[in-house]
Amino acid sequence: MKKVAKGIEPPLLANYRDINPDNEWEQFTSKLNRRNQIQAQIKADQGGLCAYCEIDLVEKIEDELDDFRVEHFHPKSDGTVPHNWHLDWQNLLGCCHGGSQRNVVDASNRFTSPDASCDVPKGSQNLDNVILNPLHIPAFPKLFSCERITGEFSVDSENCEQANISVEKAQNTITELNLDTERLRRFRREILNKLNDDVRRLVSQGFSIGEAQKRLAEVNLKKNTNGHWPKFFTSIRSYLGSTAERQLRSIHYDG
Repeated sequence: MKKVAKGIEPPLLANYRDINPDNEWEQFTSKLNRRNQIQAQIKADQGGLCAYCEIDLVEKIEDELDDFRVEHFHPKSDGTVPHNWHLDWQNLLGCCHGGSQRNVVDASNRFTSPDASCDVPKGSQNLDNVILNPLHIPAFPKLFSCERITGEFSVDSENCEQANISVEKAQNTITELNLDTERLRRFRREILNKLNDDVRRLVSQGFSIGEAQKRLAEVNLKKNTNGHWPKFFTSIRSYLGSTAERQLRSIHYDG
């Protein structure tokens, strides 16, 4: 999980809520143009990545499903307080299907039910005080680490303490969202093993390890022409270490 820099609420949603303060999410998204505009803004704010696991939010091909859906961080069904969680812009995140949809795009890799993650195990639980919200974590330092050989995702306890972030909440985030599932480990291994091969290739060409890492950080840790971050951003950041931090500071990274 990385920081998500939420953009300004789209006027489309704000105006709709003013007119229909008690309506539900399904009513708002019943109109295709409303749904598409909000989804596009959410994807743009998140740099094309799932707010939880950081897989890329791939669009469908033909009759497949986009690997994307809108997640309400706080359960939209919560009626214990007079607040409409359905239409709260700050409550809307974009996430993948977490391995749960048989007809998702790239299903041979992305459909792994019951090995599911992200909002699938979370369901309608209220985890506000249990896990981290990607809107409310810092850009620096990184709070999680990834081990290249296994793809294991873990809490960077030292960095959490430095940022005054609860280590327990960070660990709960991994556990409750199942962010260390084998499907995600496999994806992360593939990314980091390729990076490792790239480092070895550059070193064989005469570059020092530091120079190789710098080149790879400059290429990988930036948004592409579509405004998207690389998938499994935090894992790449973890692998490239201090070189990654220098690169991100140089581009004024803030989520």
